[in-house]
Amino acid sequence: MFCRYIYCEKANITAATALPLLYAAKKYLLTALVAKSLYFISKNAYLVFSAEEFVHLSHGALEDIISMDSLVGCNERQVYESCVKWARQQLRESGNENPSDEDIRDKLGNVLYKIRFPTMTQKIFAELTAHSAVLSAEEKHDVYVYMILRTKLKTLKFVTERRTDDAVSRFNKTGVLHYCGPTDAVSIKATVDIVLTGVGLYGGIGASSHDVTLQVLKGSHTLSKTETKMVSDGSRKPIKIELEKPVHVHANTLYTVAAVMKGPITWSGEDGKSACDFPKSGRITFSEYQKYDNGTNVRYGQIPQLFYCMQ
Repeated sequence: MFCRYIYCEKANITAATALPLLYAAKKYLLTALVAKSLYFISKNAYLVFSAEEFVHLSHGALEDIISMDSLVGCNERQVYESCVKWARQQLRESGNENPSDEDIRDKLGNVLYKIRFPTMTQKIFAELTAHSAVLSAEEKHDVYVYMILRTKLKTLKFVTERRTDDAVSRFNKTGVLHYCGPTDAVSIKATVDIVLTGVGLYGGIGASSHDVTLQVLKGSHTLSKTETKMVSDGSRKPIKIELEKPVHVHANTLYTVAAVMKGPITWSGEDGKSACDFPKSGRITFSEYQKYDNGTNVRYGQIPQLFYCMQ
């Protein structure tokens, strides 16, 4: 594959070849191939991170990947855990069979500051860092201040902007007030396989916070459950909630996205669409979830956006 690119400048990049190609392209300074490899990794991160070759990346290649604004199909917890896995393997290969948190921190170096800890939920951040010394006490403090107050201290070293995913938007208008009911839910069906990575929810009509429980179901079986606190500033723009466990949505199969929000009145969508087309091929359709008599249906309510990547 690498030789083919040298002679023909063509490369059929796959999950199995992306990382070796990236290594070779960086080694021989083939900038166009580096860019192609990184683009593929960006759109297929959930496959690349689980590949055996990932833990054998160079530090520079790892930093290039973790620095990208889009890592489709991976939430920030998976990014962090993959980086720690990489560091442990690198340290083992150098003879350190039982690395400490400080060893892992040193091995990651600048890569640590490419992990977007401030975009995690408070619960996930606490689970990852409460009993770990990979982050310093001051770094943890700065992240918590940002999470709770949305205040970016001068000492905060981590990126605060979320990575981007592709998204479909269900509503044409926003502005009708929505009273938080027991459950908002909508059923979905796609004509192609996708990975559902997150959901956009409307925030409060003023500065407020909501306790959110987000579930993705197939029939009565819960495939993914995320519990978090959503902070809003009164804007009508939907707020992205990342799924703790992305869901592989199989074509022509019915799934349901359900959100329980506890807190003040929120904005709501109206003039909703019954279907949205994906940019390249396929579409996703929406229908009412019959189990709940809630304020959300195809034409009106909560859950204005679904974030996804193509399989």
